[in-house]
Amino acid sequence: MNTILITSDHLRWDYLSRHGGPVQTPCLDRLAARGTSFTRAYCQAPLCVPSRIALTTGRYPMNTGCFTNRHPVDPSAPTFIRQLSRAGIHTAMLGKLHHHVHAMDRDYALHAADVHQLGFKEVCETSGKQGSGSIHCECRYTAFLRGHGLLDRYRQWTGRWDGNLYPENTAEPWPWDPSLTQDAFIASTACTFLRAQPNDRPFYLHLGFVGPHPPFDAPSTFRNDLPQPPVHTLTNPDWWTAYAACVREVDHHIGSVLNVLQETGLADQTLIVYTSDHGEMVGEHGLWGKIVLYDPSVHVPLIVAGPVVARGTPDALVELIDLGVTICEAHGVAPHALDQGKSILPILRGERTSHRETVFAEMGSDKMLFDGRHKLLYGNLAKDTRTHWQQSPYNGPAFGRPVNLPPDRVSLFDLVDDPREERDLAEDPAHAGLLREMESKLLHRLIANTQAAPEDPGSVM
Repeated sequence: MNTILITSDHLRWDYLSRHGGPVQTPCLDRLAARGTSFTRAYCQAPLCVPSRIALTTGRYPMNTGCFTNRHPVDPSAPTFIRQLSRAGIHTAMLGKLHHHVHAMDRDYALHAADVHQLGFKEVCETSGKQGSGSIHCECRYTAFLRGHGLLDRYRQWTGRWDGNLYPENTAEPWPWDPSLTQDAFIASTACTFLRAQPNDRPFYLHLGFVGPHPPFDAPSTFRNDLPQPPVHTLTNPDWWTAYAACVREVDHHIGSVLNVLQETGLADQTLIVYTSDHGEMVGEHGLWGKIVLYDPSVHVPLIVAGPVVARGTPDALVELIDLGVTICEAHGVAPHALDQGKSILPILRGERTSHRETVFAEMGSDKMLFDGRHKLLYGNLAKDTRTHWQQSPYNGPAFGRPVNLPPDRVSLFDLVDDPREERDLAEDPAHAGLLREMESKLLHRLIANTQAAPEDPGSVM
């Protein structure tokens, strides 16, 4: 059996048409119709690097030491990929991995050794939309653009954003051939990889798409026939239209990969897992981006299809760190000793309907606990009034907030009665008992999550 883990960036769970979302995603809907589409999956941190490292290592950010995009992974850290590789499975990484610090993105060949050390035998890494626009960046995608005589013009065009996720021109469409976008390149490379796989060697492929991460630069063809923006995005409807187009572009390219799996006969022998590293606020609570612990930022899509996977839409509470141990179990491989994930294979097989009692996420010192109805935010960046740290360059919470700064407020929401998290119950005396109960649950999760780091993490099996 083979496994493909497909990740996108910034795609919130309720924007899939499968879940009644406002954007048509026919390719992901087709994948979901073949298998299990979870309705309550959560990332462990609403930010790229800490979320991705948590998934790869199967450990919470509080244990990996990675809380922001400025904290890279220790390449000797135990990973489920290394476990697969040691078992003789060919491990490959194509597209965006993002386990390192943006500010140090120069020549990707220089840190390819770190990616290999994580367990990947084959690496074709791209930088993401913003990194590849830097004159200092060299990766497989910049080489691709140079070969098409486009790199200098691309850098001039995308370099205008200069690290700002949401500038005024973030909604401009891709001005060149749609087959030359980064996600188109990643999909094409993946299709070539799949066609070249021998029948007698199982493989694990992490396929990382870069969209719908801003800038929202999908080609114009993906902007046709979109619905009217939701009410909460009317402060900037152009951004919403551009974001929705990026969602459609990612869906389209995932469809290309799924088609090749069918053509090559690999579909029936390949476990396909799709998710996103985190969501996107898309104007809710007046915010764009991620980092906050509201549901649009931490609630992610999760679809699994392939051998032994039953069809359904379970409402079990699932965390992204559950994926590594699940993939290992599906391949008959033992997880490493520090993996904190809990296999969802019994749910995929239709043997169980429940999984976790609570899901946990964190953003630095801020913590979130959701028990299926009530959600506690121990710290709420969106409502933090302290301003003595560096402010974010977009309409949202600060990137530069110290990760060890204690939270200044607690929020409590009932997601059954208040799914958009608009009525904070924390200061309501009528809910004081519920608040204490949720704080107790959070304390128990923090104790259970805490893990001592080994002196030599690379030695952990």
